[in-house]
Amino acid sequence: MNIVKVSGTTVPGDLAGVIVRFIQRDGKMQLRAVGAAAINQTVKAIAISRLNLVSTGADVVCSPWFSEVYIDDKLKTAITFFVELRWPEAEEVSA
Repeated sequence: MNIVKVSGTTVPGDLAGVIVRFIQRDGKMQLRAVGAAAINQTVKAIAISRLNLVSTGADVVCSPWFSEVYIDDKLKTAITFFVELRWPEAEEVSA
């Protein structure tokens, strides 16, 4: 599964394009962010990716969780966002 590391300087629109490409191809991906600025950019990118997919009828669903990563030999807490492509449920047609 693709894991994309997000920084506080990541451009949300660019990341949204990455999200759309990965989830259209693979159906899911992970985004990992450490720090408030990186988390903020990640959430913005996820919201933009939803807008980019609205014309296809698909949606993006996100489940965040805490994870630990080593950065410069120091253990840090990250937020990992599991992002998945969802299609709406087919409506039942009554006869």
